[in-house]
Amino acid sequence: MLLKLLDADEVVLGEPLPWDLLDADGKVLFRQAQRIDSGPLLNKLLQKGIYRRAEATGEAAAQRPASLAQLPLAPGDMLQLQVISPTHAERYQVRLIGFHAPVSLLVTMPMVNGRVVFIKEGQRFLARGFIGKDVVAYNTRILKSSLAPFAYLHLAWPEEVQTMRIRSSARVPVDLVCAVTGEQGQHAARIADLSPGGARLVSAAQFAAPGDELRLAFRINPGGIEVYLNITALVRTVNRDADQVITGVEFIQLSEADRLYLSNMVYQNMLKENP
Repeated sequence: MLLKLLDADEVVLGEPLPWDLLDADGKVLFRQAQRIDSGPLLNKLLQKGIYRRAEATGEAAAQRPASLAQLPLAPGDMLQLQVISPTHAERYQVRLIGFHAPVSLLVTMPMVNGRVVFIKEGQRFLARGFIGKDVVAYNTRILKSSLAPFAYLHLAWPEEVQTMRIRSSARVPVDLVCAVTGEQGQHAARIADLSPGGARLVSAAQFAAPGDELRLAFRINPGGIEVYLNITALVRTVNRDADQVITGVEFIQLSEADRLYLSNMVYQNMLKENP
């Protein structure tokens, strides 16, 4: 069961709940249509963290529930672990070492600035990964944290996962500042839409021609964490529209991490467009 952490403005005091209200373990605290009439009680619940099932709304309409065992897991696959907490939003990159279905997945310990980040046993995470052309998400917890013979984690095997096919052509509208470096020097542009495979850039003047190779530097915010990307792109189209130039680019030589970040951003924006 995939859980969504609720914000304070998603639960209205005295109003019927539109879905079951759950704790981090998935236990029902309040049933759909029940009301929370106490402000202090609601504040206490929010401090501890309250959730609802992601499939309770259209958020899962484009997702396909699956068993993790049905997916082609392979050692070296990258996972992104997001802390499930109302007050923290840390995200860590780890790699799959192996797995023992249906018990646990073994992953590397997170590293930040070259140092191991020790994770407590029992800590809960939302795990996201990119397998083939699918973004995969599931709730898990740390079964075991070990430093010997090397630093690694045992993640609980999920009962079910949510998957969503992200096509390279699936685009979402954005408004991002972008620094462009090419044969004609450095230029400023804005990214008007973005996909895992490319982008549409808007600028005041032309800075490239079809076939040119560029470096694009920009920041994205997939799910509350700022990520700096520096991506190689190939110019596919250049068109002038009124007083601006529109440049279509295709991303090339994407790293696995960059592809995962871009796919997560597209995935989350698609959900926002289909509430």
